[in-house]
Amino acid sequence: MEFINLFMGRAIEEGLFQGIQLPEGGPNISNLCYADDVLFLGLWSDQNVVTLKRLLRWLGLISGLKVKQRKCKLYGIGVDETEVSRMAALLNCEAGKLPFLYLGVPIGANMKRKVFWAPVIDRLKSKLSKWKTRHLSFAGRLTLAKTGITDAKKKLRWVKWDLVSKSKKFGGLAVRRIRDFNLAMLTKWWWRFKSNPNQLWAKVVALIHNNNSTDQLIPLKNSVAGVWKVIGSMSKELSKIGINISDNLISENGSWKWRNNSEELFSVKQVRQDIEGSMEVSSNSVSGFDWLSCPPPPKTNFLLWRALLGKIASREGLARRGAPMSDVSCPRCGMEAETSDHIFFNCLWARCIWWNVLAWVRIKFPLQCSSLPELISVLKDSPGGRIWKRIVRTIVCATVWRIWSARNAKVFEDCFIPINKTFDLIKEDAFLWICNRANLRKPSWESWELFDVVGIM
Repeated sequence: MEFINLFMGRAIEEGLFQGIQLPEGGPNISNLCYADDVLFLGLWSDQNVVTLKRLLRWLGLISGLKVKQRKCKLYGIGVDETEVSRMAALLNCEAGKLPFLYLGVPIGANMKRKVFWAPVIDRLKSKLSKWKTRHLSFAGRLTLAKTGITDAKKKLRWVKWDLVSKSKKFGGLAVRRIRDFNLAMLTKWWWRFKSNPNQLWAKVVALIHNNNSTDQLIPLKNSVAGVWKVIGSMSKELSKIGINISDNLISENGSWKWRNNSEELFSVKQVRQDIEGSMEVSSNSVSGFDWLSCPPPPKTNFLLWRALLGKIASREGLARRGAPMSDVSCPRCGMEAETSDHIFFNCLWARCIWWNVLAWVRIKFPLQCSSLPELISVLKDSPGGRIWKRIVRTIVCATVWRIWSARNAKVFEDCFIPINKTFDLIKEDAFLWICNRANLRKPSWESWELFDVVGIM
């Protein structure tokens, strides 16, 4: 690559090769190097082609590296195909057409049109075979969802995407919005321009977009279409959500940095968090809910999250979404419509479960509660240390999980699971999670049955 730069510089000095001369004393661009690839740029002329052909031959003689002509292509901007084919024959290479693929991404295409992203998306989908989505755990499926790959099949949507994409702090699943990530990535180009004004690409942008305006953080000429115009539009996009880029991208001690980022000069993650924070409203969070990475498994946390939202596949919920249901009453008691709160709290069977569980952990049953969210809020506000509350929170997850399992066993297998057996399973699940998934001292089964947890607190 260094030899190429030296050769091209000498060829331009001698007038043997004419690159692209930028106006107002800007640089003369003749070649761009990318790892083991080189892109030559210049005026369309036979002399340029002859010089380039000789340069590649000289390079081979000096370095011992031979150029594979079949891997080279010649592209003409504003030149008809016949002329491109004639010139390509002089170079003994193929005539190329725009757009072309480089590292799997189309070059020379309008990437604002989704049709040009279709091959990239299709290639990613082909690597994610269908069996993965069927057999992955909940945590695996959540990771897969965060990559942005979705199934085209129509399914029931139980929770709005706006809530799913909220951070866990605000009661969401933290499935990041691609748009927020894109805004943060584009914002980084503002920082890169301010931090590296002497790099070639920055000089080119400055020359093309310089409009002699002093109130702009970066040069931007709206009459010039292209990628930089999209990058420049970030100021308006961020201002719509209450973020002033000029107030956040500041110069300190000769370096440019993002205001809220103390560890690095710039962090895409920090910008994305600022964007998410400006769009999230705490009043829309799930009441009384806190995500725990452990000890409860992710699938149990997810079930509790949906139960508190009332977004469970109950009979009443399915009927409201258009599913054909001949009977929406509770399959266990038959006294009320089967809603989420009825399944997990108001059904007499579920209330008996909670009576046993709360008596076991020595918490008085709150008679004033009429729903699962109210019960969880009461438990959250109960006096107790941090570790004790983690243990109770784990037991709550186990209780919700076993109530749902017993309900499904009744609906799909017509199998009634007694209250005492369900209560025993709740204690077993919570015990295993505490012992194997929590960074706590393991209790003995005997002390756990008595809820003697002083030894692990």
